[in-house]
Amino acid sequence: MTKRLIGVMTALALALTPQARAQDGGANGTDNGERRQIDMRQAPPSFRLGIRVLTHRHARQASPVLVIADSPDAYVKAIAGWDERTIYPVLIDDGSWRAAENIGRFVRGFKPEKIVRLTEADALPEDRAEREELLERTLASIWGQGRDDLASDEVMTELVSHLQFAVHMPPGIVVADAKDPAWTAGLALAAGHAQPIMWFNRSKIYNNAGGTLSQEQTADLSSTIETRLEELGIAWQGLGDAVDAVTIAMNLPVKCQLDMGEKDSERFALTDVIGQHRALSSGRLTNLQRWAWSGQIFGNESEAAYRAMCSLFLQPSQAWIFDGYPSSAPWNAYDGSATAENLGKANLPSTLLDEPRNGVDSWLASTTQALDADVVFVNSKGLPEYFDLEPGRAYASDVPVLDRPAAVSYVHSWSATRPDDATTIAGAWFRAGAFMYVGSVHEPFLQAFIPTPIFGLRLMGGLPWSVACRPDGVSPVWKIAVIGDPLLAIGSERPRTGVIEIEESTELAREIQDAVKDDDFARVVRTEAMLGQDAEIVRLVSAIVREKEDLFTPEIAKLAAMPAFRTHNKDLLVSCALILDKETLGETGIGRALWHIAESDIRT
Repeated sequence: MTKRLIGVMTALALALTPQARAQDGGANGTDNGERRQIDMRQAPPSFRLGIRVLTHRHARQASPVLVIADSPDAYVKAIAGWDERTIYPVLIDDGSWRAAENIGRFVRGFKPEKIVRLTEADALPEDRAEREELLERTLASIWGQGRDDLASDEVMTELVSHLQFAVHMPPGIVVADAKDPAWTAGLALAAGHAQPIMWFNRSKIYNNAGGTLSQEQTADLSSTIETRLEELGIAWQGLGDAVDAVTIAMNLPVKCQLDMGEKDSERFALTDVIGQHRALSSGRLTNLQRWAWSGQIFGNESEAAYRAMCSLFLQPSQAWIFDGYPSSAPWNAYDGSATAENLGKANLPSTLLDEPRNGVDSWLASTTQALDADVVFVNSKGLPEYFDLEPGRAYASDVPVLDRPAAVSYVHSWSATRPDDATTIAGAWFRAGAFMYVGSVHEPFLQAFIPTPIFGLRLMGGLPWSVACRPDGVSPVWKIAVIGDPLLAIGSERPRTGVIEIEESTELAREIQDAVKDDDFARVVRTEAMLGQDAEIVRLVSAIVREKEDLFTPEIAKLAAMPAFRTHNKDLLVSCALILDKETLGETGIGRALWHIAESDIRT
């Protein structure tokens, strides 16, 4: 971690901690190095957690090679190649259109020097207990702890003991189900952040991310986590001890119905319940002590792996801020201009749309091309499917197309109530390629959100997203959900080392040569999409449309449509849309992209 970032975090800690301010006293004669050491030791647990995450990231280098695993089996084999000094991103190509799009988006963000495919691997056990043991031993082997003489129930205990010495203490714990598709994120985030993993049988809960957990189901999950922490012998009951984060890597609902609700319809954020003492036994709006900050990841094997790898390997270079609030109180506390100013203090440039350019016309005009931003802040009003601006109304279908993966903060009621539904705001952002989302699962009222300028400042100070979006000190269980890695933190990039060789892998670029020999143009286009080569795709498919239209199949059109949009090639995008069916246009967002790119034409 750079000295500059430590300085920013120290300054923020001093600004927010009365005790530290009093001890600082403004004495100009105090040695800066000595004073910084004292201040950081007395900084709030929120800042100390950020330091732990960023320090560990700086200590483990990234090899600039991207491994594309053909299956979850190959994914485990690839991650087993990580060690305590070096890691590299691993994504899963399940053959789908969405997987190719996500891989290409990640490539544009990470910029690997080499991309390889790994196909051969031993099949994962179908038996739940056997799979859990295999994943635990894989995780332990990364830290040199995969001893065969350990019994299955000893592996995680031994790993926890090792991590307390190797990295001082694990920052949190990962909760996963080895039979739930999102286990791929759980394994990656456990290995990437040096955390233990525990298992929860999700088969007792049939609802997905858009459903609702009952009081009993929520209590079962919460008590299972706390019991397992006791069994592992990790200090967890207070902030600032060993475990300060909980990552839920399962397709569980993001909201729950608790007995404390005023009405049967009231919902609370699962990630605000998990990590608070007495969350299920206290009255509504009772201030509670927190013991951890939580986040959750959902999706299939490919999507969950993508969201985890984005958190571990990408750092933002550009923000996009849209302030759809008026400049009067209380809305002005969330001012986008102040947010941009605070991001600028840490040298993160922003594209800002604020009064008077904060109506629906400005939104639509600014999204006619792919959004070139890594972090997004939006203030608006409305319901799950639409958001009101100043003036005008936009819909989930108006969420922009993302050029690169993005982390999104949305100050808006209801936006995250069904994040697996692309007709809602959060669902549309995830379909577009977002990997982190902070938003509300119900009507939270404006004051439930940390004011956007302060949230931005806290992020720039290195606080993880799950920490920065919540108030310090005691607070009641409420409705803001963190959907993503709770330990995602903004700071210096992970240092890079040389390209390492991945055994039994082949370079992805070679597949293009083989596909050309076979006249398999769909395979050529799909491979180029994963390589992030939009311009090459547009040149090839445009030539096919002009010269060999009989080869222009719906499969090629589906693969080429979004590259056409990202390169702002209207003619090719229209050609692609015309031979695709309505269902494909809706599921992929290609129809939405067509409206985006045609916005200026429609208005003139």
